[in-house]
Amino acid sequence: MNGPSYEVSVLDRARGGDEEAFAQLVGPLRDRIFWRAVKAVGDMDEADDVTQETLMRAFTRLDTFRGDSRFSSWLYMVGSNCIRMHLRTRRRKGALRYDDHLTEVETGDASRPDTHRHQPDARAMNKEFFVALEDAMSQLPPQYGSILRLWVDEGLDLKEIQQRSGLSIPAIKSRLHRARQRLRDQLESRFGSGVPMAA
Repeated sequence: MNGPSYEVSVLDRARGGDEEAFAQLVGPLRDRIFWRAVKAVGDMDEADDVTQETLMRAFTRLDTFRGDSRFSSWLYMVGSNCIRMHLRTRRRKGALRYDDHLTEVETGDASRPDTHRHQPDARAMNKEFFVALEDAMSQLPPQYGSILRLWVDEGLDLKEIQQRSGLSIPAIKSRLHRARQRLRDQLESRFGSGVPMAA
């Protein structure tokens, strides 16, 4: 059974550059990192970029993790920093794109190839999915929605949810499974099969 000593052992191997050990550490947390990024940036493609950046930074900076807190808390902090940096970069790029657009209008160069021609449609679809996901979560029965938000929004693990809710681990797992299934059913009825489920 995995425990604190097991995590320390895996962490030591990951610090030594063992990518498989690092994958064992972050594997159970990746979906929640992605979910937090989706909620922050409102775009699934960008959220995936943020997630990849988070994992890369965590791997290269494992020596800064001293064990004063849970590894998951440290990883979420790395993720939060990556989200903030991404949003700052996006704001700067947005300003640059605006300047480019003004230049294009002023020069009348409408024939210049636009590599982002389809980007607004993709962004609109991402936003539509994000809104639908939030709506679906808000419609979950309270006993499912409350557990899912502890898992996703607060990043609690099963034992922490048990302490917070008073439920047994099997009951928590059951409610998480049912919450995810209800979300999937509702989203697939609108967007088709294969919708990304980060929760």
